[in-house]
Amino acid sequence: MIQVFQPSLGKDELEAVREVFESNWLGRGRRVAEFERQFAGHRGVAPESMIATTCASEGLFTAAEVLGWAPGDEVVVPSISFVAAAAAAARVGAVPVFCDVDPAR
Repeated sequence: MIQVFQPSLGKDELEAVREVFESNWLGRGRRVAEFERQFAGHRGVAPESMIATTCASEGLFTAAEVLGWAPGDEVVVPSISFVAAAAAAARVGAVPVFCDVDPAR
């Protein structure tokens, strides 16, 4: 394997992880709120318009709600994709419609 970079992890990083674990809030705690606030400032938007997610699947589920997908809506998703793309539509009652770019299919 070719090592592209070497992370620099030390006492500060270990302390930050310990603090999060001790808070019992791994996904939505104080550190996440602070990150959202600072990132909103970096982007020049209101802090309440920023949300961090723990993974891409959660981001897709949140996007489905924000976009207002509703029962019966048809949402076009790629036929070759991670299951969360279709699951996000199905979760809000929308219908995933699979598509392919191959004209022979």
